[in-house]
Amino acid sequence: MIRTKHFLGFLDKLAGLMPGFWRFLADFAIVFSFSGVGVAYLSKHSRERRNLDLVMFIFGFFAVLMWAESLDLLALMLAGLVLVVLSLSKLRDALIDFVVATVLISSIMLNVMVWYLAVLEGVVGILGILAGSLVGHALDITSGQSTVPGVSPIIPWIESGQLGFSIPGLGIFVPLGYGVVSLILLLFVHEFSHGILARVHQLELKSTGLLTLGPIPIGAFVEPDEEKFKECESIVKMRVLSMGSFSNLVLSTVAIFLFILIIAPSGGWVVAESNITAIENGTIVESIGDINLSSVGYIGAAMDANLFSNRFYTLKEETFENESLVNITTENGLLALTPEELSDLKIKYVPGYSFDFELLGFSLPPIFAGTLFWIFFFNLNIALANLLPIVPFDGGKMIIELLSIFRLSEESVRRIVYAFLLAGLLVLLINAYPLLYMVFDLFF
Repeated sequence: MIRTKHFLGFLDKLAGLMPGFWRFLADFAIVFSFSGVGVAYLSKHSRERRNLDLVMFIFGFFAVLMWAESLDLLALMLAGLVLVVLSLSKLRDALIDFVVATVLISSIMLNVMVWYLAVLEGVVGILGILAGSLVGHALDITSGQSTVPGVSPIIPWIESGQLGFSIPGLGIFVPLGYGVVSLILLLFVHEFSHGILARVHQLELKSTGLLTLGPIPIGAFVEPDEEKFKECESIVKMRVLSMGSFSNLVLSTVAIFLFILIIAPSGGWVVAESNITAIENGTIVESIGDINLSSVGYIGAAMDANLFSNRFYTLKEETFENESLVNITTENGLLALTPEELSDLKIKYVPGYSFDFELLGFSLPPIFAGTLFWIFFFNLNIALANLLPIVPFDGGKMIIELLSIFRLSEESVRRIVYAFLLAGLLVLLINAYPLLYMVFDLFF
């Protein structure tokens, strides 16, 4: 554990620049994370109604854009939205705010998911989708429909002579440099976001610091005065807690956007391992039989190439079992191979890039793209995991604050938190169950 006070002054400067903006961003994070329930919470606890009004207008604006089919309808719906937001601001009723927010957010999500998931997202936000996916995968595991773990640890590993991090059961290997950079950025952004909101609300910070396992960063922290933090009002605690995962989600969005800008459609599928003399390693393959490889979406293929950097792809003999010869179009022309020869051919996708630049003999675009992809991957997954309603995750602490809108006794809140904890641990254990088979096969 490395503690320091050097960054406290920097946090104070950031917090002092735009305190109103940081409070608004935290309120937006609460609604973004918990949707209708988050709006009900802010409606009841926040004295700054203008933040909630603006958040409601933003989500309503996107809902209008999704459903307005003409400029006239767009203008009419926007005018109606303004009237609704102004009316809600005067009413100040948490239940009505909850219903309106749920409808607005659900209507947005109807464009990207089935109706019941859209409603779930509108009611409880990301938490509902995350919990639903874990429960669904747990049911698939218990019914024997899946042998893939739904959750898995990240462990130091050596693969193909390369040091890095592995995620067992998922076939994911992260090269060491990418992993370390991504973890450092993740921890820095997460904890500094907590720290900025703490200082915006004049909460004392004792220190900042980094947790390491040898040279590898495994955690970071901003150390507040715990007693004073427990005693401060609910909205302050909620704002401080909400900004960690939200900042990671923002960073992941920026990273994947930049990744997409760097990736170009000039990439292609190449032969990684060839056991036949007709095709050399590195040969670009455009099509195999009726399969046009160049039609595969290059962004998805590039993401897959980074996610599974050591995975090769092969074609099963059964794919062309009724054909004696299969035509293959390569950069060197047309070849005809038997299904048996095809089964010995291993191919992989090599991404193309929108620019070319070298420094000290190293091509920089692949390095930039790889770094951005893993920043996206780590920040997205850690942010979602941190929203789980399980103490000591931030999501578990925020659930305690969200329950305050129901006027429950401390004992009732404690029982609900314990129920979330036990249910969450059970679901996580079932999702991790396939790892036991892998450990058994590894040692026995």
